[in-house]
Amino acid sequence: MKQIKVHSVKFETVRSCRTVAYSQFRYAVRLSLEGRPCIIVGGGRVALRKAVSLLDAGAAVTVIAPRLDDGFRTLGVAAPHLRFLERPYRAGDLKGAFLVIAATDRRDINHAVVEEALRLSCLVNAADDPSAGNFSVPGTYAAGAVRFSVSTGGNPRFTHLILGDLAKQYGPDFGAFSTYLDTMRDRVKELLPDPDSRRRFWRGILTDDLVEEIRQGRLEQIKERIANEIDHCRAQS
Repeated sequence: MKQIKVHSVKFETVRSCRTVAYSQFRYAVRLSLEGRPCIIVGGGRVALRKAVSLLDAGAAVTVIAPRLDDGFRTLGVAAPHLRFLERPYRAGDLKGAFLVIAATDRRDINHAVVEEALRLSCLVNAADDPSAGNFSVPGTYAAGAVRFSVSTGGNPRFTHLILGDLAKQYGPDFGAFSTYLDTMRDRVKELLPDPDSRRRFWRGILTDDLVEEIRQGRLEQIKERIANEIDHCRAQS
C-alpha cells in the first residue's frame, strides 16, 4: 500500500517515560504483517504513530479506545484496513490478534493488555514499558529499500541522534541502488547458474569503494559498469 503520512517525520524513535531493561531483546527480526490482524489499545498520539507504521507494513489494524486523536479521522479516510472500536478495552478483545500494542495513558490498562496478549501467545509491546512485552520497536530510518534499525537501550534521544546521522550518510541513491540490484538478481542467476560463480561476480562488483561512489552521485556509472560485466559474462558463456 502507499505510505501514509499524517505528520512529517523522517524516522521514529521509541519513547518511554523511563529507562527500561532492553537486554532481553537480543534477536533482531523483520516481520511480514501483510493482512495480519493487529490491535492497538489506546487512541492518543503514540497510538496514532503506531497505527501509521503498522498500516504502512500492510497490517489490518483495529484501534480500541473511548476517545481518538483527530489524526485517526484523517488516517481512516485513507486506510481501508483500519477500523475503530470507540470504547474502553475489555478482556477478550485480543482474541485472534497476531500483534498487540498497549498505548494508553494508564499503566494498569496497559498491564492488563500485555497480560492477555501473552496468555494468547501474541506479539505484544507496551509503549510505556517495552520490557513488559515480548518485543521492542527500534528506531528506524529508511532510504527506499535500505532500512536501518537502531536500539540504544531505552535512550530515545541517543537513538534519534544516530538515526539523524544515518540519514545524512545514506540518501535516496542507496535505496535506488538496492532496488536496481534486486532487478539484476534474476538476470545474473540465469546467466550464472553456479552459486560460486555468482558469488565471485557480485564480489567483483560490490567492492569496498562502492558506498563512497554512491555518496558521490555515481549511481549511473555503477549501473553501467554492472551492465558491462553482465554483457562480458554473456559473451563468454
